[in-house]
Amino acid sequence: MTDPIAAEKPERLRRLPWTGPEGSAEYAEPEDGVEQIADRTETHIIRMARNDAAYALTMTERPEVSRTDLCLLVRKLAGAVDDVASVAELRGERLNEPIYAPAVRAFEEALRAALSQR
Repeated sequence: MTDPIAAEKPERLRRLPWTGPEGSAEYAEPEDGVEQIADRTETHIIRMARNDAAYALTMTERPEVSRTDLCLLVRKLAGAVDDVASVAELRGERLNEPIYAPAVRAFEEALRAALSQR
């Protein structure tokens, strides 16, 4: 099964963690300055998801929180999980780029060797 986003991705371009006005994927050239903004955006998405998770756990301990409030929290957490999954996909796409392939293979081999020693 082919990933439809990866199939549409132009060569050497990085897919950004936001979409265009019509909801389509946006891309940037490597090292055009947008990459730093994309990196900070991805980091922010992850940080916010962790904050949302911590808040939700706190709210579950409070007896005065209503079922409606908990349902809203579940919706918010579902959105956070979706956002973090998108960041993971974006980062996975970058790991498949030829520039990272040798490092990824070396890491994979080292991890397999470490696990086989157990």
